[in-house]
Amino acid sequence: MRSLSRSVCATLAAGALIAAVPQERGPHYHVVRRITLGTQGAGYKADFIVIDSTHRRLYGLGNTIVDIDRDSVIDSIPGKAAGGYALAVELGRGLARNGTLFDLVTGKVTGRVAGEGDASVFDPGTGRAFMLDDTVTVVDMRAGTVVLRTHLGTKLESAVTDGRGKLFINREDSAIVLKVDPTTLAIETRYPIANCREPQGLSMDRARRRLFLGCDKELVVVNADNGAVVTRIPVSGHADENGFDAATRLIFNANRTDSSLTIVHEDTPDSYKVVDVVKTGGGARSVAVDPVTHKVYAFYYDQSSGTDRTGWVLMAAVLAP
Repeated sequence: MRSLSRSVCATLAAGALIAAVPQERGPHYHVVRRITLGTQGAGYKADFIVIDSTHRRLYGLGNTIVDIDRDSVIDSIPGKAAGGYALAVELGRGLARNGTLFDLVTGKVTGRVAGEGDASVFDPGTGRAFMLDDTVTVVDMRAGTVVLRTHLGTKLESAVTDGRGKLFINREDSAIVLKVDPTTLAIETRYPIANCREPQGLSMDRARRRLFLGCDKELVVVNADNGAVVTRIPVSGHADENGFDAATRLIFNANRTDSSLTIVHEDTPDSYKVVDVVKTGGGARSVAVDPVTHKVYAFYYDQSSGTDRTGWVLMAAVLAP
């Protein structure tokens, strides 16, 4: 075989080097599938959605259980249980926003508690689920019982646990992030976020101690240890629920205003850049990220039937790099 010329070798070497270097834009997400659930009139409503990456399930689209490897509905939780799920994966138990307790393997109802939450979150450190409304209802997920109720403020929208014994709760009414002791529900400190109207989504990079707050026209990065605003990233609209992928260090903000998904890369804990803005096909406002496949799920309503909301069809867009 004839040897390659020096110029050809140099060209091939340069091409290999370029291919090995990650492109600045990062992975280009696009819609790979859409899942049709059903009409609002038939009870198909959604708010917060959540993924159990261990058992490969998605919850919160109506009362359905979606297999995220096949991206298809495989079961449902009895009753109206849309949104606001807390998943105690280590215990094999889930809690819906209406107080329904269920088994994460079988999907069968195992009990009920007297409580309701707009959003809910599970803290592995205490074994507790926190159902957020104007009153926080705390559920011992091992015993399946309510152990505490406390009023922490109006319009408690989203929450995250940091893996170090703290709970962060976002107050939509006042643009304040509460730092809370999950055992006593005592407020340790308040982080007021200036120029942030009606914040809703809240996610976290636990390793680098950064909170991602979905404000009206900005995604605001906050230092979880002192409440300092690290940076503000313009977006077209705030997300009810944003998401963070710890492996790729990508933040996902769904913009209902223009049916888009803003994707931001965390270069360092103090440096961020928008790497893509993707059309979702509908006014999505909440996202959930699968840390295994890195797929992103966003729901919206197909409103082609007209102004009668009962005819609007709940849809889920599945995006992948």
